[in-house]
Amino acid sequence: MAILFSVVFATLAAFIAFSLTRHLGAEPLIALGSAGVTLIATLNVVQNIMEKFGQL
Repeated sequence: MAILFSVVFATLAAFIAFSLTRHLGAEPLIALGSAGVTLIATLNVVQNIMEKFGQL
């Protein structure tokens, strides 16, 4: 359940990053790169937090 939560949260953050960069006028490839980096970073942060709370 914790893994599913972290994946959903990271996907939502990546979608927000993509939408925000496109809204601010970035090219599509730049927006995809920003979303990819945000996905990986958010996934790692959420998993580290869950490990600290003993969920993983």
